[in-house]
Amino acid sequence: MQYHRRFALWLILAVLLFTSLSLNAQELPILSIAVLDDPRGELMDGARLAVREINSAGGITVDPETNVLLDLIPVSSSALDNIEGVIATLRAQDVIAVLGPVNSDLAISLLPSLIGLGVPIITPATGDTLLTSDASGLVFRSRASDLVQGQALANYLIAQLGQTRIATAQLDIASTAQLLSFATAAAALGLAPSPPVFVSDQEQVEDGAQRLIATDPEVIIAYGSLASATELYTALRAEGWLGTFVYPDATGFTLGLSDEEAEGVLGVSTWEYSATDSISTGFVNLYVRTYNEVPGPIAAAGADSIRLIAQALILPDDLRANLLALSETRGVQGLLNPSALSNGETSTNVVITRLNEFGALQVLASYRNGALLEAQPEIPTSTPTPEITETSVTILSERQNVRGGPSMDYPILGQLLRGERALVVGRSIDNEWVVIEYLGDPGWLAVDLLELTGSLDGIPVIAPPTIPTPVVTPTPTAAPEADVIIVSAVPNPSPILLGQPFVINVTVSNIGQSPTGTFTVAGTFAPNNVFLSGLVPALAPGQSLTVSLNGIFNNSGTFTSSLIVDANNQVNEGAVGEQNNIYNLTYTVDRRILRQASQTLNLGDTLDLEGNAAQGDANWNADGGLALDILFGARLGILAGVDINAITFDSINPAQVNRESIPRTEMFPGTLIGIITADGNRGVMRVDSVTDTQLTLTFRVYANF
Repeated sequence: MQYHRRFALWLILAVLLFTSLSLNAQELPILSIAVLDDPRGELMDGARLAVREINSAGGITVDPETNVLLDLIPVSSSALDNIEGVIATLRAQDVIAVLGPVNSDLAISLLPSLIGLGVPIITPATGDTLLTSDASGLVFRSRASDLVQGQALANYLIAQLGQTRIATAQLDIASTAQLLSFATAAAALGLAPSPPVFVSDQEQVEDGAQRLIATDPEVIIAYGSLASATELYTALRAEGWLGTFVYPDATGFTLGLSDEEAEGVLGVSTWEYSATDSISTGFVNLYVRTYNEVPGPIAAAGADSIRLIAQALILPDDLRANLLALSETRGVQGLLNPSALSNGETSTNVVITRLNEFGALQVLASYRNGALLEAQPEIPTSTPTPEITETSVTILSERQNVRGGPSMDYPILGQLLRGERALVVGRSIDNEWVVIEYLGDPGWLAVDLLELTGSLDGIPVIAPPTIPTPVVTPTPTAAPEADVIIVSAVPNPSPILLGQPFVINVTVSNIGQSPTGTFTVAGTFAPNNVFLSGLVPALAPGQSLTVSLNGIFNNSGTFTSSLIVDANNQVNEGAVGEQNNIYNLTYTVDRRILRQASQTLNLGDTLDLEGNAAQGDANWNADGGLALDILFGARLGILAGVDINAITFDSINPAQVNRESIPRTEMFPGTLIGIITADGNRGVMRVDSVTDTQLTLTFRVYANF
């Protein structure tokens, strides 16, 4: 009977304790974030790990009086078939942000619907057109784009390794943009890869391998499905080719191959588990201990997305504006810098990897903002134990509160992030708390959340300070300062016409609490360093106004330049207001287009780009060999390493467009052909499809004036 009474007493106490903990947890507001991933998907796992650590550290301090917790709402891939139903559910749950989708094609198809939620969308998808097509300003990317990855790979192969003979293999149509990103970057370094060898099915693999080897390459880069790339690699080795093989997503390349066979294959990624910086190793250790799996770049992006949101929630503005204002936020992938990038990009971190003899990925080089970072040190096979000369602590969790004394009753002085290290200058009498110097004052850290290096023996015991009596403080009012921002900048016409007057309509707004007085908006614009400025009259709080900047450009191309509001620092905006004065504008300058269309040519058909029926420019000819031949003095030339959407008048160089014929063997889907027409106009043609009987082209032709 006593046993049952004792058990009942313990049960009552446990229920009371659980109820107390639940009530305490419920006191903090909870903000929900949707994750477009399966409950155990890689994006979800990375985000969950970051959320768990943030919540266990007491949440996010959004103001001196309020902490909030985060909650994740997974949306499985099967549910996305009913995207409108998903939108309605997420709207009812009042989500503050969306993570995902992971796949570029899926992201492009879902973004128009997701934008209707009116909250930031942070996706790890890397397709180059994903953000340039977004007009809402709500879409952010948590990993470096395909273009940035292509630039890093080109730099490593060409500038670092000195490779000059590089061939590319395209294994499916879906990889066209990724291949062109690398080709564009290589061309910018002065090396145009040979035309890509297109291998569309398994029957063409051996033939494709032989065509690649015929170009005598030092390096072959394969773009497309993993299965096709593995087959091509096997065929190349069987033919005796021993050069460097690159497959961007090298993580799974050992599927179907032994570790020894795959050894030496290079890859490019936004992060890998073999990174040796302290934040990466801490993330890998925690991920493995939690999930019994090794994390990949998507998991790292998931954790970094939560880091960005957590940092943005601390700032006083809305979440989207705060995300855009973040600079040099430490993430698993490296520094994240949305404020210095454009169009919602947050990261330019890229790593070049190599498969070792055991099938593991080694990081060979790390890049940020296109620049090679200091090489990562080799991990020694055995590490001698260093002599301990000082006692220090290292933060293990995502963030840890630094308090004014040795208990939860003391105020939070600030926070330290994972991997940060501090010297111990004191301890509590029970050794459960240590004291560090924090911003000039003693800061207390709980030992059970830390990694302690050295011994607490000999560290002086410090008496805890008096617990301050809580006082009720009035809600602070916003500082009476103005805050001017650029809401939008719209060129007219778009694209801007070469040699013709244009106007950029810049909408500015005062989102602060005080009137501004007169101020200036200005910028220096590529390609001709044209300085444009406009005077903005005084704006009342909440007032917006559009000012027009006028100019003329004399060179074509696509450029990004910065507009600065309050360029002469005439407005008192305070520390926060001065951080949002720059607006990056991407624009295209080009000649007037005479005509653009698509046309399918059968054998013997003539192509007339101007469509004026005066004379043709080229003929799809089978006489003497299948080829596209010029007519009436026109000229042709293959434009390597660019996308048709990146072509402008000046990039069609007559010195390179000087051929009379281009054979069928040099034309593949995606090949770009520059043309000087019989009338003397410049144009560009993209091969959409080609067979031994038909050639389909999309083209545009420019006016000479």
